[in-house]
Amino acid sequence: MIFGGGDLSVAMPQTIDEQVKTEAAKAFNEAFDLKKQEMDSQIRTELETAKEITDKMDTMEIVPLGSYVLVRPYQKNPFEKLEIVDGIIIPEHNPMVKNPNSGEMEEEVNFSVQADVIEVGPACKYLQEGDIVYYRRAQGIPVPFFRQGFEVVNENQIQVVINAGIKKRFEKLNK
Repeated sequence: MIFGGGDLSVAMPQTIDEQVKTEAAKAFNEAFDLKKQEMDSQIRTELETAKEITDKMDTMEIVPLGSYVLVRPYQKNPFEKLEIVDGIIIPEHNPMVKNPNSGEMEEEVNFSVQADVIEVGPACKYLQEGDIVYYRRAQGIPVPFFRQGFEVVNENQIQVVINAGIKKRFEKLNK
């Protein structure tokens, strides 16, 4: 505050509360500016990395090693039997089951995953690209590759394989 008249002015210091508020605002603004600079730098780095990867995306390939199989799981079992009543599709399987311990209705947990085979490792004997497989949910390991939803599973963990002519293919392998 400044009081004065004529040629004489006197500057009065801020009150302690005003000084505390001023210093707190100054400290907050400095911390905010530092955090903003840090985040801007991190965003620039992420964008540069994303651009590098995006530029390589068209030429990048993913191949499992050994006897691993790269799969893309289905969201729902494509082989679930459906019934059509008056144009309405009704799944035959009810995902709700009665818990024998609590007596409550609960959603059934599906322990099998159905997936398309995307690629097979060089040591795989029975599977090939395009097969559909079943495996235990716990056996799939997520592979975050361009958000494709891939998982990798060892061939010996695959329970069932589905494809046209699969029996003939297996007969040839066993000869």
